[in-house]
Amino acid sequence: MLSTLERNPEPGLLRPAFRSYAGAMVVERQLDLALQMGCELVACFVDRIEREVIELQRRAEEAGLKFVPVRETARLFSLVGEDDEIFAIASGVLPEADAVAKSLNHHGVLALPADLAVPLGFERIDLELAWAGIMLVPGKLIKTLGNLPEDVDAPSALMRIALQSGTRIVQLDRKLIDEQEWHIDPDPKALAQRERKWIDAQREPIAFTAPGLAVAERAGARLARDVVGRGAERSATVASAVFAIAALGLGSYFGAWLGLGLAATSALFARMGRVVERVAQLGKPEAKPSLLHRALEWALDPIIVFLLYLGSPEEFGYLRWFVPVMLIGLLRLAERFASEPWRSTYADRILLAGILSLAAFFGFSSEVAAVLALLILVSRFFQPVSEG
Repeated sequence: MLSTLERNPEPGLLRPAFRSYAGAMVVERQLDLALQMGCELVACFVDRIEREVIELQRRAEEAGLKFVPVRETARLFSLVGEDDEIFAIASGVLPEADAVAKSLNHHGVLALPADLAVPLGFERIDLELAWAGIMLVPGKLIKTLGNLPEDVDAPSALMRIALQSGTRIVQLDRKLIDEQEWHIDPDPKALAQRERKWIDAQREPIAFTAPGLAVAERAGARLARDVVGRGAERSATVASAVFAIAALGLGSYFGAWLGLGLAATSALFARMGRVVERVAQLGKPEAKPSLLHRALEWALDPIIVFLLYLGSPEEFGYLRWFVPVMLIGLLRLAERFASEPWRSTYADRILLAGILSLAAFFGFSSEVAAVLALLILVSRFFQPVSEG
């Protein structure tokens, strides 16, 4: 990967490449794209080593990439071999990653319609096209840069050299500009609008056949806009753990109805936390769900079973365990083997705990749990719900 940071920004203004987007700097999102494209070494043109450059280097090295800050073009000659490929990104460009991956399966220079792109700051190629700020070119072209002045914009000059050598131009869809999915040096307002769309796109497309999960996914995406990149990414998950503990303690003392209500709240925050974590971990190598998330996923069903046990009549003896265990067991089986549109419905513990809390308040939690278990069992015999 070859990238640049804007030189000589106006005093007191943050470089566009350092502005925040979805919890990371724009240049860090460029780095994520380089990782997605299979780059092994990152050469970044800088005019000085700043705190942000050090953070970028740390992120690159954590991803397993070699990071080299470059001040002079001649430094590239020892980094790039003739058999290498160069994935170059111009300063401040924030592309649409999927469009890049689909368009650059071979050497090429990405281009946008000049009438839309040039007024926004993209470099003109000809009357009809402007450089989109990204290209994939052969490494042998790097030697030609040696004939140019040292202060030349290396990606821009390399783009011209690539076109002169016959590298193909790949024209991108103009809707990337129209729909604000491709930027160069975006201002904070443009970044905020795009960030909102980008985070919303990370939601799982859950229909309202699973109303609890559908609401939680949307609420989690909204929360992610406020907390990602601000050190509060785990707030919803921690709140979920607190509500889970309270469900056991207060449910045992005040009644199953309160515990189940708190369990529903815990499930809500747990799902919101998963959305936030999903957004925060995008672009990070080998990202895995946190241990707390896994613990909550494991613990919620036993908590519901225990609270249903507490809400059952004491004269049932050990049979007080039977209905709640059967209910959760059938839900687990249906969640695994049902057809795709209905799996989320069976997995919706927010809805389940909410219904059971209301039933427990009126003293019918065992009866409602038994009816739900029967409905789940019967539903497995219908083709719209089952795969078989």
